[in-house]
Amino acid sequence: MSSQPVPTARASGATVLPLPLTERRLAAIPDRPTGARGARSATVRLQLDAGPEAAYAARAAIAMLEGCAPRELLDDARLLASEVVTNAVRHAGAPAGSTVELEVAASADRVRVEVVDHGRGFTPRPRSADQSKGSGWGLHLVQRLASRWGVDGQPRPRVWFELESA
Repeated sequence: MSSQPVPTARASGATVLPLPLTERRLAAIPDRPTGARGARSATVRLQLDAGPEAAYAARAAIAMLEGCAPRELLDDARLLASEVVTNAVRHAGAPAGSTVELEVAASADRVRVEVVDHGRGFTPRPRSADQSKGSGWGLHLVQRLASRWGVDGQPRPRVWFELESA
């Protein structure tokens, strides 16, 4: 993660600054019923070092949103964000020392995730029967679990998805 302190999350007017993961004390926030008075929504924005810890950092960031969306949506968001961030790190072809940007917005009935990298972009292709069974599942899972998703190439490659309560 970037050592530069930048605003990464807003909730009820508060700004949260990133701390090294070893200094974070994450605690679950009790869920509030949908439509409850004062229900929270929040957005987390992080710049992740494009390295082996990026997917872990993405999952930890989503943990900060506990209580802002149903647990099932946050669990699916953790899985899919981990897959998309891993793709950005492994397949983007970005220059050494690049970062991956993650933005996660959570509310009572929706979670939206965007992952932006410095790579060359790509056109998504359906999973084929001859692909390796050990890899290539990230966007397939996004397609299966997300309510909506897409890939934008400009101004930088961006994969986004939304998860909604049933």
